[in-house]
Amino acid sequence: MPEHSLRFVIWTPDACVVDEPVLAARVPTGSGQVGLRPAEEPFVSVAEAGLCLLRREEGLRFAATAGGLLDAGPDTAILYTPFAAVGARGEDVLAALDRVVHSPDSEVVARRRMGELEQRIVRELRYQGPVPRARGPHG
Repeated sequence: MPEHSLRFVIWTPDACVVDEPVLAARVPTGSGQVGLRPAEEPFVSVAEAGLCLLRREEGLRFAATAGGLLDAGPDTAILYTPFAAVGARGEDVLAALDRVVHSPDSEVVARRRMGELEQRIVRELRYQGPVPRARGPHG
């Protein structure tokens, strides 16, 4: 790995799609693009579906992901996502992502629906107020 690089990894449920040193990376999040560089403070963020840019010594590489969880540390950043396509052209990987997202039988659609269901359950629980505490055998 080059001296001043960040190990960038993308995991899907099926495989490790990317595991390589990068000089810098950009990942889409709900608040905009997050820039990643070596030796930065660790953080965890929700990644949005979209295009990640991986700046390598060999040149730019693109990864389109279906969103997920980004766990970034000073020397390694890992993106956990239900789907990722990687390539040299941003248009190609975005087209692959678009095909998967719009496929009615795709795992991505199922995961999105599960997430929507989880959010609805959380909203309903918040609306109903606090959950009563269970009482022990003595009251």
